[in-house]
Amino acid sequence: MNKFTGWVKHWYRYKTDEPYIISAAIVGSLAMFGSILMDRKKHLYIYAIILVLIALWALFRSVTFKKNFVRDFIKQSHFNPNQVGLDIGTGTGYALIKLARDTDLEKVYGVEDKYQYTVRRLEKNAVLENVKNKIEITTADINKIPFEDRSVDVVTAISANGNQFSTPKKAIIQSISYEMKRVLKPSGVMFMVNTPSMIKKYASAFEKSGFEVTYMHRRFERFFFLRSIIVKYK
Repeated sequence: MNKFTGWVKHWYRYKTDEPYIISAAIVGSLAMFGSILMDRKKHLYIYAIILVLIALWALFRSVTFKKNFVRDFIKQSHFNPNQVGLDIGTGTGYALIKLARDTDLEKVYGVEDKYQYTVRRLEKNAVLENVKNKIEITTADINKIPFEDRSVDVVTAISANGNQFSTPKKAIIQSISYEMKRVLKPSGVMFMVNTPSMIKKYASAFEKSGFEVTYMHRRFERFFFLRSIIVKYK
């Protein structure tokens, strides 16, 4: 029961990356179930069940599976009190808050391209998780991160549906990967979660720049269409 309530709490605080997919699937399944009850169209059962499964898949993918990638990265990492973290494209802030709450980092910065609902939600989450004084949010384009060269010890970039990290254009990938490399200290580490195809593109961009790329693996990652990488200087 505690696990279920924790899952619901996480969903409420950090929301989901695919709200329209989930909403459309749920509404569609309810319409089909209504048609089955009213018009006796029993052949629609299979389609209604498929839509319910799609909604559950999308919800579990962003609320649980992506969260577990971040949790595993932080669990295996060791940061010192004099080090600084940066989460770009931070959204509702799960990775940002996790870094602030569960590591010894002195400060964790978040960068979002505009002040919107997700950032307001992040600020509320920071209060709920008691890390308000340890984080700082900056509104800026992630293609031009407002930080000095080699100024942070860890950079995280967790993709959400429709943000710049999911844009396959080569110019965007090169721009974002360059900015991540630019602000990272020589002893630092970068962590990304994205779709397999986008991770492959970013991994290639980092490797061409002489960085070492290591894939993190979780069971069922192919089913949930997610992959993650850890990037360091060689």
